[in-house]
Amino acid sequence: MSSDATVDPALFGKLVPLNSLRAENKTDVARKSRLVSSGPGSTIFSRGDSEAEAIWVLEGTVKLTDADGKEVNSITGGEPAAQHRVAQGSPRKLTATCASPVKYLAVESSLLDVMLTWDQTGSFEVTELSSDEDSGSEDWMGRLLTIPTFQMVPPANLQAMFLRMEKLIATPGQVIVQQGDEGDYFYVINDGKAMVTREQSAQKPVRLAELHPGACFGEEALISDAKRNATVTMLTKGSLMRLAKTDFQELLNQPLARKIPQAEGEQMVADGTAVWLDVRLPSEFKNSHLEGAVNIPLYMLRPRLPTLPKNKHYICCCDTGRRSSVAVFVLTQKGYEAYMLEDGIPS
Repeated sequence: MSSDATVDPALFGKLVPLNSLRAENKTDVARKSRLVSSGPGSTIFSRGDSEAEAIWVLEGTVKLTDADGKEVNSITGGEPAAQHRVAQGSPRKLTATCASPVKYLAVESSLLDVMLTWDQTGSFEVTELSSDEDSGSEDWMGRLLTIPTFQMVPPANLQAMFLRMEKLIATPGQVIVQQGDEGDYFYVINDGKAMVTREQSAQKPVRLAELHPGACFGEEALISDAKRNATVTMLTKGSLMRLAKTDFQELLNQPLARKIPQAEGEQMVADGTAVWLDVRLPSEFKNSHLEGAVNIPLYMLRPRLPTLPKNKHYICCCDTGRRSSVAVFVLTQKGYEAYMLEDGIPS
């Protein structure tokens, strides 16, 4: 078995979902990837292994066997099935063995999942806590509690959240959140105005939104444990309230996670009270999905919200739960009953 030192991002062109990544993210993923050549009889992974790397077969044939050693499938480089990850899921349910000389691509799974989540939340959405821009800024706590998301948080958690939030005095031109940085705080604008911009390769920064008192931002990077997907800069002097990442996860994200085991979710769907909401990319959904699931990619969730009836519960699902947790936060902010499938979609 041998590994090549570098991976050309152009290799991702027909591989799902690598081909959906932005150019700059493909480059980042390529740095954490490797090309591996293996001889006949070599084992790529075994049943029970964790999915540390996502695997795509580029050349040769890989056979997949179950716990009894029975061959259940084979994948040959260049065929349509090889465009998708090999037997994804953690722990692995099958063993992958080379039936011939094989060349495959191995990508760090956790990095890929973060990049997919970041890409699909890249449109940057802010939560408006008040439609009245001229309302007094002293009642920011009251405005925060008008969002359905915060109404679902246990009162003791809310009290602790308000006690732990700290005030930040800001000046014109001050960068509050920098695109590409690690997420560190959740913010609420108390007074003043800010501008949201997003940078793209070889292009000028795109202005996405202007924020006024009563807008909160920064939660997506904290939920998905990804980097910031936009930059927020103060246009005027003002003040913000901020909550540290660890406090946000403890007091807000964990109580709102609302995880549901697969058996319970299947019962809710069978009863007609819930719908599977698959927030992966269409190409991932097409390859495999839960029966009866509706596919709305995470990046399309906000614009599609008006099409979702509020008399249904939504069980959000993806491979690992990372994208699903963001979807649950988005849905609950808008008053929907939302849950996430525990442990992700089974392979």
